[in-house]
Amino acid sequence: MQEGYVSRELTLVWILLIVTVIVTFFIQRYRITYIPPSGAAMVLGILVGSVMKLSGLAETVRFSAEAFFYGLLPPIVFAAGFTLKKKDFFKNFGTISVYAVGGTLISALVFGLLTYGMVAVGIVKRSHLGSAPLIECMLYGSLISATDPVATLSVFSELQVPPLLYNLVFGESVLNDATAIVLFRTLTEFYATPVSWSTLPLMVWRFITIGLGSLGIGIAIALACAFILKRFQLGPGSDEGPSSVAFNGTVYEISLVVMSAYLAYLVAETVNMSGIVALFFTAICHAHYSFYSVAEEAQIALKRCFEFAAFLSETFVFAFLGLQVATLSEKQVDAGLLITGVPLVLLARAANIFPLSYLLNMKGRRLPLPYNLQTIMWAVGLRGAVAYGLAVNLPQINEENNQGMEAIESATLVIVVISTIVFGGLTGPLLKTFNLHGVGDVEVHAMGLQDYAGLTRAQAIDHVNASLSVASSSLHGRWKSLDRNFLKPVFGGRAGQATRVSAGDSDDDEDQVELLGGPGAHGQPEVPLGDLPGPDMLHAANGLAPMNVVEYNPPDPVTPGARAQQQQHNRPP
Repeated sequence: MQEGYVSRELTLVWILLIVTVIVTFFIQRYRITYIPPSGAAMVLGILVGSVMKLSGLAETVRFSAEAFFYGLLPPIVFAAGFTLKKKDFFKNFGTISVYAVGGTLISALVFGLLTYGMVAVGIVKRSHLGSAPLIECMLYGSLISATDPVATLSVFSELQVPPLLYNLVFGESVLNDATAIVLFRTLTEFYATPVSWSTLPLMVWRFITIGLGSLGIGIAIALACAFILKRFQLGPGSDEGPSSVAFNGTVYEISLVVMSAYLAYLVAETVNMSGIVALFFTAICHAHYSFYSVAEEAQIALKRCFEFAAFLSETFVFAFLGLQVATLSEKQVDAGLLITGVPLVLLARAANIFPLSYLLNMKGRRLPLPYNLQTIMWAVGLRGAVAYGLAVNLPQINEENNQGMEAIESATLVIVVISTIVFGGLTGPLLKTFNLHGVGDVEVHAMGLQDYAGLTRAQAIDHVNASLSVASSSLHGRWKSLDRNFLKPVFGGRAGQATRVSAGDSDDDEDQVELLGGPGAHGQPEVPLGDLPGPDMLHAANGLAPMNVVEYNPPDPVTPGARAQQQQHNRPP
């Protein structure tokens, strides 16, 4: 009887997933922007959940934090790192880090303190929280600061937004999730400890060690796998033994990459670090090194496999979140948390984006971020499955009755649904309103100079073009030299020859294309914009002082013998 009950439930959920895949296909095919694919998945989940509720099947449809963090989230995170445009990500790494780390901490602090203020004035019931309301409000702030702009990014791709905007939003979301999870875990460890000034340094130290330790675990395991793939040559072209033995080394290459990636996640979680951070940087290292040591068949299979796994996981997660709406009536609900949730999220996001953008424009960036781009970044900070997964994983406030903070869980679900459906659907109209569709990065930075320096459009474009002609930083040059001369010979990687399949982007060849203003992501001209230190933006803008242009010296030509040796080791398709 129980088996039949479970089978009916799983059958309905599986049908929901198939229908969702079909619906999202037509949304993408016909370029529908007023409802993103993730929003459509959530709406379908709500409808099916309502039917299941009426038929009595919704009681056992529960969101499992373990299934999410160990089954559904890893493919999404790995695909994000594996297909990452590394050059775009790292040349804006300074700005991305400020928003992702500093901004997440600001959002968590502002949201948590404002929620605690709502408890103090009686808008939020004190009885719906545990024995340490301040820590619980900060836990709430840490989990709700995790953004998930899946809906936004799909609209970005359709409307051809500036590559800079796409890279900032995507990069912030990846590191933001990791920061929010590390912060949540740190606060959870100190949940039962009385908070005082003496515990704050311990919390900061724990936050830093989790981040750096997870980074080290991910890189170490990825490099070990890359070394094995480089040295043992598991794929076709290696020593296959007797010709009568059928041998497919591609399977072994794919298996090693996949298993090593998940091993990094498991090891980090086992030693109380962050599996998300470890897995993300494992994926980046695999794309940079391991990818070019495997056969062409393995390259294609790896890229398509992770794209498929990430798509299916994201679709299932948003549809399943919609199903959870049907269970709200069975959970503890606090009207104060429901009413204040979305406004406080918007306020905390504003306290993050606009002040940090001002500081970056004044001191941190050669070219400023315009107001309209800042406004879009503020509006698209959607909340998703990571926030709800952390809410389900909140510590118990009553061990005997297994009672958790259900009021926070319910409020988080409502925030996730509203932000995904409403704000995700508003992304397209907002982009058109603020003239950020179908333009390139040069136009965006010209807008910034017009906003901050009062230049005309022609003056701004001239200054942008002059700024973009500045060569890369010496630090970047030293890293490329270290990578080319010492790391790639040991761990593998692109040898300067373009390949038909790419995990993310190229290195030297792409540098030359971008310096010439070649086509970048979304069909827009892409040039290195970087967060490199330069002269004060306002001083340079007002004076329009001529900037030194560094002559580009191409690398020494590769001899035919050296090229053949490189091709033998890297086997580009």
